[in-house]
Amino acid sequence: MTSEGTIEIRELEESDLDSLLACQRLCFGAERAKSAAEWAWAFRRPGLPLRHSVALLDGRVVGAYAGIPERTWIGGEERLCVQPVDLMVDPEHRRGQRERGLYVDLGEHFLGSYGTHGGDAVHYGWPIDAARRVGERLLGYELVREELALVLELEGRPSEAPAGVQRVTEPGEELKWLWDRCASEWGAATIRDGAWARWRYQQRPGIEYLMLGAYDEDLLVGMATLRLTPWEWEGALPLCDWLVPPGELAVARDLEAAVRSVAARAGARRVVAVFPDSSSPFALFQELGWCVRPTPYRLVARSFDGRFDGDWLRAYWWYGLGDSDLV
Repeated sequence: MTSEGTIEIRELEESDLDSLLACQRLCFGAERAKSAAEWAWAFRRPGLPLRHSVALLDGRVVGAYAGIPERTWIGGEERLCVQPVDLMVDPEHRRGQRERGLYVDLGEHFLGSYGTHGGDAVHYGWPIDAARRVGERLLGYELVREELALVLELEGRPSEAPAGVQRVTEPGEELKWLWDRCASEWGAATIRDGAWARWRYQQRPGIEYLMLGAYDEDLLVGMATLRLTPWEWEGALPLCDWLVPPGELAVARDLEAAVRSVAARAGARRVVAVFPDSSSPFALFQELGWCVRPTPYRLVARSFDGRFDGDWLRAYWWYGLGDSDLV
């Protein structure tokens, strides 16, 4: 209840969309708020369910708790894991709240609807500190990892990319074959196939990415993806994705050399990657001259399956920056 009336919390309906986008502009500012096209790209994905709780007062959206679902191979089966994003409460409804607040009420509706009673395996994200503290204290999230970055400083003239590495323009099912080979050493990871890559790196409005493929004749044996559009790390390009099967060191070295070449020719001063610090690429990149640096990012998760607690996720979950909304 508020002095203005009763706030209703429910799943998003199509008729709420204009009001939702207006609330985003109010909460995030015009530059950070999603356009209708960006919202549709993130949340209206063919074959995947909508994950969106909203708070309404007299039919107007005054808060939201949204999530991007991903098909995930986890514990030997395909499940949905969801990254909550665009969490917001109208500034007029942040004042005078009890400790829990509307933000927590929205979070409980979201977690209950889609996790506890909805079948999602894990909800996860890299939230800002204020949201992380509330999530850990009141919504059952736990810290999985304080992220470390691998940073490559680019110096000197750019070299030519190895001949076996070329741009991937039409990712298809060969990507799923490559992902299957990589996933043999992972306990959990977002399933990467042609449809996922086209959605993530070719269809996102306003952001340009470059997928680089390492080929053995016509066979895709490794892939790396760079974001070319500037982002929050000044002078840096993020390495969003890295798929090289375990033990394929020659492929890894060629692909890393191509990343160096492309980034330098794009005018970047450095390249930044984030992988789990227990993974083999984390060690390999250091051997190739990348330095470990701290980041402000902290990965948190709420599991709805007792097999996948924080310790399990810490040990077996593979991801890169492309799995986050950071890039």
